[in-house]
Amino acid sequence: MAGTPDAGPTVEPQLAAVGPSGQPVQGYGAPGQPPYGQHGQPPFGQPGQPIQQQRQEQQYPGNSTSGYGQVQAPTQVGAKRPSAFAGVPVSDYVRDGLAVLALFASLFMTWSSGSSYEDDGSKAGTRVDVLLITLLSILSVGVSYLWRAGVFGPTIGYRRIQDIRLLANLPYVLLVLVYFALSMLSEFGFDGVRYLDGAVAFGLAGALLAAQPRRGEIAPGDVDAARHRRWLFVMLGIVGLAAVTTMVQVITFALSAADYASAASDSFWAYMVAQSLAALLSVAVLALVALKVFLGSDAWRFTGVALGVGAAFLSVLVLLGVDSVGLGYFPGSAWFSILLWMAFGAAVSAPSVARTTHRTAVAPGDRLTALRPVLVLTLILASALAVLMLVGLGQTVVEDLDGVATWSVGLVLALLLAAATVVVVKLAGRDERSAFVMGSVYAGAVFVLSLILMILFEVQDFDQASSMEYVLLPTGSVRQLIMVLAWVMPFAALAVLWLEKASRAHFKSLPASGNTVNGFAFEGAPAQAQQPGIPTPQAFYAGQQHQIPQQGQPVQQQPAPATAAQESAVPAVEVHEPTAPVEEPAVQPTHAQEQAPVQGSAPAQEQAPVQDAAAEPAPAQDEEDTVRPTPAADPDAALLAEAADPATPLTRLQELATHPRARVAVAGNPSTYPALLAWLSQLGDPAVNEALGRR
Repeated sequence: MAGTPDAGPTVEPQLAAVGPSGQPVQGYGAPGQPPYGQHGQPPFGQPGQPIQQQRQEQQYPGNSTSGYGQVQAPTQVGAKRPSAFAGVPVSDYVRDGLAVLALFASLFMTWSSGSSYEDDGSKAGTRVDVLLITLLSILSVGVSYLWRAGVFGPTIGYRRIQDIRLLANLPYVLLVLVYFALSMLSEFGFDGVRYLDGAVAFGLAGALLAAQPRRGEIAPGDVDAARHRRWLFVMLGIVGLAAVTTMVQVITFALSAADYASAASDSFWAYMVAQSLAALLSVAVLALVALKVFLGSDAWRFTGVALGVGAAFLSVLVLLGVDSVGLGYFPGSAWFSILLWMAFGAAVSAPSVARTTHRTAVAPGDRLTALRPVLVLTLILASALAVLMLVGLGQTVVEDLDGVATWSVGLVLALLLAAATVVVVKLAGRDERSAFVMGSVYAGAVFVLSLILMILFEVQDFDQASSMEYVLLPTGSVRQLIMVLAWVMPFAALAVLWLEKASRAHFKSLPASGNTVNGFAFEGAPAQAQQPGIPTPQAFYAGQQHQIPQQGQPVQQQPAPATAAQESAVPAVEVHEPTAPVEEPAVQPTHAQEQAPVQGSAPAQEQAPVQDAAAEPAPAQDEEDTVRPTPAADPDAALLAEAADPATPLTRLQELATHPRARVAVAGNPSTYPALLAWLSQLGDPAVNEALGRR
């Protein structure tokens, strides 16, 4: 990756991208302008000659240089200027659209409200400071398109455009920080308590989306590694903001215990501790994901994006009137909140963050590794839910309140969620197909169990109780945890398994689980269902019907010769047409057969070759004139007979071919499929080759 500085001192250094072949492909300059080079000449090619336009797709996940990764000749007089929208990746359009939508929608949401019932709050669009800064962030989305159109001239490069967009959205971030500080100070008696509402959540997420570098304006390679890493610190900054605001909530919550003097009992302290732990749990989830992403895990980055998308869905439910999710910041109380989850997901989804983790991207076939972060978070949330259920059950029993059955059933279901998460790791780790199937079944089970919990607590309706003891039950955090488990974690698991196109294609290439058969074990050999390297019959006979004898039909066997060597060779002598088995004339042993050693355990490839059944039979010997010892029973006689039986299933023939003694019989079996015959021919076994030659 070489840098080619411009001759002028005011021009930003331009980057020469290197394609997959190692050759430079372009210089990064302003679109619509001639590429920079030494002495005003094009950087590649002969001086005075135009460079042919070309597009080089870079082989980096999460990166595309379409529109920037091509060399442009100087614009001739009268030539049409390239479109500012040409070559923009679809993901950039989606990111721009989501940023504008979130910022614009936040103008119609409540920005902050007071603690009194008369204060209905103020809309973001009615506050001049919020309105002007929101409009500035919306306008910053168009900076890239103005640059592509050549409005900024040749002295502005892609790095400068990234800085301009970031600075244009910095005021919105500072505005949110100021209002958070004012809200925290209001708890100490400054002009009444003020708490922030949903406009902050949507607006901050939209501003972060607008501030990010676009996928189409990121240089290939690692030339901008330092610029990419600064978005990792933005991600950590979101976690830090969540931690500080939550700690202030916990502290002020504890200081306000004097206001509950009449209720300062064991139930109150249990409630305060449970709510504080639930609030810290929300921060802990973000901190865990941020730490893994900072260390370079792409699987955890995808999980962080899924959390942000899920939080956006829950936030929309809040706008529709669902009160089971907390989307505001109230400094005097602590609970499980997703206020900053959308902003965190927006920061993690930045293409710059993806460039820092793409080297650890999980292979399409290793879905268990990709699913593991979702399983870890689900286990943490389910375990925390079980603890809150236990606290609520204890308080209900001690205070003799209604709802013991609700808390008891909730505790059992929460424990089932945790147990299912532990069990699915073993079930999904059996093979690649199990990871897809069992992971999907697990997602469905989590959704159903969480949905039952959600209905259970909606029917109980604790909020309608007037008793102070009911107010001190941790129902708020329980409901929010249930909503996250029901509407975020199952769909995050399904997205990990099926969203990527390469993963879906890999699943289609896996063999169906119904093709697995029970293996058998020869003496000293482990049982196995499929021998590596042996072609399966499904690969050549998929979707075709074959007329082979049914298993269990009688097969005409030849008279058993006196010697054990001849008994081992009998299955290989039988030659059948590829139709139903017919009775063949008896084959007499040849001279070579009679000279074979009398050893029942000798391998098939060491026995003497056997003449074809159609060859001239040797003169039969008088059994009365010859006295021979009775051979010992061959332990593999049944298996050898099965290998020669045309009615043996194809998958069984594949298994029998793994044993050296059965290969000769399999090679002579008329039902053996072509792929297995080709595999047998590559073994170099003379006896097997002779059996193949007699077919």
